[in-house]
Amino acid sequence: MIAHLIVEGERAAIGGILDLISAEKLDGFTEFGPGATMTGNAAYRVAVSGDEVGILLVFAEVAAEVPTRVYPETSAMIRSLVATGQTWIAFDANDQIVGYALSSKQDNTIVLTYLGVSKTARDQHISTALVSKLKESGVPILTDVRPDNKSSMVERFARFGFVEIPTVFESTKLRWEKSDQA
Repeated sequence: MIAHLIVEGERAAIGGILDLISAEKLDGFTEFGPGATMTGNAAYRVAVSGDEVGILLVFAEVAAEVPTRVYPETSAMIRSLVATGQTWIAFDANDQIVGYALSSKQDNTIVLTYLGVSKTARDQHISTALVSKLKESGVPILTDVRPDNKSSMVERFARFGFVEIPTVFESTKLRWEKSDQA
């Protein structure tokens, strides 16, 4: 399980968030709720208050690849991005969050802050589906990829139709814009 990836110091820093996770199962029945769509083995919907714990677990699992780590303020950052109504999540048949696109909207542009998929849910095109959900708004999307990212995100974003744009920072800044072509 993901819990073993968080070292004891980080556990305290995020306020014992792992202690809040319920281990209940619903005998295979999952209510996907309003606005959810199913693709492959995952369903997708806009994140709502209460999703932060599941997002944080996946965030902690994939943080080393970004690379980042769970800081004391990470939980608040996730909560604020969920509150924007622009963050999407992917969840499995057990209602466990397996991916996220932490996003906000600024000046009619979506800013994709973090995109992550749990290791157990990889190779199911979850990142592609999450980015597609963001694209459905039709507004431009901006994101940054750190130079030490270990998951080939610049190449992935290029496959998603993003193009590199100039930046003065070390990161690679990318932009997607809806094409006028049919």
